[in-house]
Amino acid sequence: MPRRRCPRAVLWLSALLVIYCATAGVSDAREYRTAETESLRIIFDSDWAVRTAPGYFPVRFDITNLGDDRIIEIVGQGSRYLRATRTSQPGGILVRQSIRLARGDRVRITLPVPVFADSESIRFEIRQGDQTIERFNYVGFQSGAPPADASSLIVADPSTPYGRLAAGWPRTVKAVSGSRTMISRTLPSGGTRLPPLDFILEPSRLPTNWLGYTSLRAVVIGSSEWTQLSEDQKNGLRAWTACGGDLFLADGDVRTFVPAASPQAGIGADGQVHAYFFGRVHTLSSEFIAETGLDKVLSERQLLQDDNWALPANRARDWGVIASRGFRLPIPGIEGVPARAYFSILIVFAVLIGPINYWILWRKQREVLFVLTAPFISAIFIVLLAGYVVVGEGLSVSGRVVSFTMLDEVRHQATTRATISLYAAGMTPGGGLNFPRDVAVFSLGLDGKGSRERQLLDLTEAQRFYGGMIQARSPANFEQIGTRAARERLTFTRNAAATSVVNGFGATVKLLLYRSGNRVYSLRDPLAEGGKATLKDGGVIGRDVVPTDLPLSGRLMHLIDNQPEGSYIAVLERSPFLNAGMSAIAERDSFHVVIGWPGGQP
Repeated sequence: MPRRRCPRAVLWLSALLVIYCATAGVSDAREYRTAETESLRIIFDSDWAVRTAPGYFPVRFDITNLGDDRIIEIVGQGSRYLRATRTSQPGGILVRQSIRLARGDRVRITLPVPVFADSESIRFEIRQGDQTIERFNYVGFQSGAPPADASSLIVADPSTPYGRLAAGWPRTVKAVSGSRTMISRTLPSGGTRLPPLDFILEPSRLPTNWLGYTSLRAVVIGSSEWTQLSEDQKNGLRAWTACGGDLFLADGDVRTFVPAASPQAGIGADGQVHAYFFGRVHTLSSEFIAETGLDKVLSERQLLQDDNWALPANRARDWGVIASRGFRLPIPGIEGVPARAYFSILIVFAVLIGPINYWILWRKQREVLFVLTAPFISAIFIVLLAGYVVVGEGLSVSGRVVSFTMLDEVRHQATTRATISLYAAGMTPGGGLNFPRDVAVFSLGLDGKGSRERQLLDLTEAQRFYGGMIQARSPANFEQIGTRAARERLTFTRNAAATSVVNGFGATVKLLLYRSGNRVYSLRDPLAEGGKATLKDGGVIGRDVVPTDLPLSGRLMHLIDNQPEGSYIAVLERSPFLNAGMSAIAERDSFHVVIGWPGGQP
């Protein structure tokens, strides 16, 4: 029988159904339940945002071991849908973490899953050896949304007056440009209603790792709910705010959020906005939020945040911009894969191993030796090609980094945002890229929309990407944001004769500007680690310091030209505040800037 061709309309309907399932109806995929199996009591909590910006999606586990000592593994596998290419990646992400449990142990952990595609789904299971102990439902959600369209978290205890007011605050899902809205719900009256965009959680269910908040538009919490948080949960929200988050503290005082803050620290003209490193703390009354509406409150307060540094990370004006040849930051001396040279070598190889090889053997009437000469010529070309790679580019990993650090010497805290491009010449690094567990890493891929490779992430000891982030002879681009305790400092001494400085950064200072008493002092000669030098009167112009081809170069120039009082700006040879994923990176034309406050961030 002749094969019946499938009508084109059916194919289109099938494709649309797949897209619809990938991007719609995910609000019903949340799961919060308790499972008891194999002497384990497991509380699984995947109740989080229905629409996220690029960042991390937190999945929480509370596990109690009622049996013998054991080692279990939490494994999550998921797929990603990319609207730009209309493709789905069944193996888009694999994240795992091993846990050692003694009898009676109870652990509470959060697995942060990197998200950046248009929509994603992931399923978790608990394994012990080769056995799957428990498997949970798929978690699906829209991701990669513009910041204004991302969900916000409202932390509320329903028994408090604030909690009762907050129940009516969540915004309704709206259509994102080029995307479907989520599936509507049928009402008893026969009508339909879109699901809420924002979500409400009780204080006890908040994660301790700040990475989970990176994909949210904002967090709103009441003062009584803040007191219910554990110290680890509070530190998680502080870290997220320091890295650029918008925290709304209802009916509270900023000094409850930052105990070291003075009564007037960081208070804006309206008395409601408080700077905290890259982020902002907004202190408003719950009645004001209820009367104004959360949507309007968020949009108005967005104007007070610096989009260049604020979270979600895609608020930056240059987010996803690729400069050339697949590099976000072009690396001097690295032109990418030499396609013409490789193509020429392959043509020569094909001619030699085929026609010329056969013609020579035919002239000598030794055609039977073709089975020996062909592999011999192949081996020679493999050696030559490998030698060409080593001689031309070596085996090292080259990189270019632009980092900007805010350092508060009173709080002993530093927050860093960086753009990094890497190029592994000879081979893919065996250990992949390793980052601390509390550093946010945003993969940009070759087009600024995220890596198309399958990501493999191990969270057992650190945040180890052992696949999908960097490949041999291919650009690797990512953004990095993190905050940590910092003892590094510059020590200034002023007397009647001069102002001097001692370098305690652990790295060479290439340029230093210090503003005090409405005067600017500068040091334009390199100052080695531990060195001491005398500053001179006068500053510099931003465009004479900042390379014009860097992301946000204009913003950095503006910072230098409008340096805040009581601060210093230092350009470093390397950044002690940054972990670029590998220790052996040959940096080329990197640019590291630190703005520090010896007396604390105002």
